[in-house]
Amino acid sequence: MADPVKPRSKRSGRSGGAAARRESRLRGPVVYLPNAIRNIPTYEILKQDGLEAIDDHAMGILETIGVEFRDDISAKIWADAGADVDGHRVRIPRELIRKLIATVPSEFDYHAHNPDRSVKVGGRNMIFGPAYGTPNLIDLNGVRRQATADDMRTIMKLHQVNPAIHYNGGYTLEPMDVDVPVRHLHMVESSFNTTDKPIMGSPQSAYQARDSLEMAKIVFGKDYLDKNVAMTAIFNCNSPLVWDQTQLEALRIYAAHNQAMLLSPFVLYGASSPVHILAGTAQIVAEALAGVAFTQIIRPGSRAVMGVAPMGVYMKTGSPTFGSPEVALTMYVYGQMARYYGIPWRTNGAKTGAKQEDLYAGYDSILKVYPAILGGCNLLTHCGGTLEGSLCVSLGKLAADGQQLQSFYTMLKGVRFDDMDLVLDDLAKIGPGGHFFNEDYTRENLPFLDEVQDNERFESWIATGSKTVGERGRDWCRSMLDRYEQEPPTLDEAKREELRSFVGRRETEINAGQF
Repeated sequence: MADPVKPRSKRSGRSGGAAARRESRLRGPVVYLPNAIRNIPTYEILKQDGLEAIDDHAMGILETIGVEFRDDISAKIWADAGADVDGHRVRIPRELIRKLIATVPSEFDYHAHNPDRSVKVGGRNMIFGPAYGTPNLIDLNGVRRQATADDMRTIMKLHQVNPAIHYNGGYTLEPMDVDVPVRHLHMVESSFNTTDKPIMGSPQSAYQARDSLEMAKIVFGKDYLDKNVAMTAIFNCNSPLVWDQTQLEALRIYAAHNQAMLLSPFVLYGASSPVHILAGTAQIVAEALAGVAFTQIIRPGSRAVMGVAPMGVYMKTGSPTFGSPEVALTMYVYGQMARYYGIPWRTNGAKTGAKQEDLYAGYDSILKVYPAILGGCNLLTHCGGTLEGSLCVSLGKLAADGQQLQSFYTMLKGVRFDDMDLVLDDLAKIGPGGHFFNEDYTRENLPFLDEVQDNERFESWIATGSKTVGERGRDWCRSMLDRYEQEPPTLDEAKREELRSFVGRRETEINAGQF
């Protein structure tokens, strides 16, 4: 809703030409964007009776079919809480589910070791995060290859200076030159050393969860995590209706430490969920609520986020597809259900099955991001260059995705009546047939500029090398890496050394089988 008319403000003086302003924008210090605050409405697919019907079906699934918690300890925890447990099959009365999820905070602060980079999750707040878990990349030379630890750190640096990326996404790349059992140590250490934004930890096992949180305690202080969220992690339900032991062991550790958990069914529409949008949504709501409720048994009031990672399926091979209308509709309804329960929600964004930065990479990505934006998503992952259904990150697409996020950030601000009188005075002065290029208000309130897109004439594009979006994006990355070196984030040297010592010690222990 637009703001009411405000008192007329005074016009400020001119502050330089357009060329100077463009140079300042492209070469000046990075302007870090705080979390977006939604000033546009959410897109509502269902009315109240529809929401109540999905809720009833989801609760029915939990009560009658049940969810498998494939871990003896977790199954016993459910039994002690009052659920009907048969082996690992857990059937949960709706009254118990409602009681448990009532303690989930609807909003929380997500802290960075630089307080200026901390953000809010939930309510009207929205944050954007990068890609996650890709083993390959298209590098600055346009070559597709396996990712290394140096590549991981390079991408983390780009996340630091990308104005619209609000946190560093944990496994931004899978460094294939680092052994899997110790990979999480390098990921978390690099996150703290190369960025001062909030970071993610590892949920891959109990010992990796403990290591991640111990490293956070080194940076934030031993007691800080008990009351403050300094780390998040993604936990995937194996749809349909399975939470596996590895995820549950790590989940219990994060919940006990009061850190934020993103509980997300991994949905392949038509494979792991029914080919029916509302039935499928009822299933994934049940899966997510089972996970969210479990966190509240471990620690009431711990931060939990309802997540969903929806994808279509290429029925010939079973591989995921993106940007489909069914996925968009599922995201709209799922967002409504999260608001119905008063729980923040997360989904994944600019993903595509395309193999290069082509038209369909853009189509897929934007058709995933738009439903998240319009559907009221609070935390959007996978917004940094994903190709091949998360098997590859392109640095060229990473740059283009970042520009689109800034565009959406502007859209989320909505519209305002501020300065209406000033601008209408300009219109009266210019009159019919004039233009606004030379007006002070235009120069001082320039429209959003995409720094990767080429908006010059065709002849100018040819003269400057006919660069593709991938090439222009890689140029943007080189420029931003230069800016990173001009203003790198800082971390207390004693903490850096303590992190390095911890990583070295734990590598030795893990390699010796001491998990």
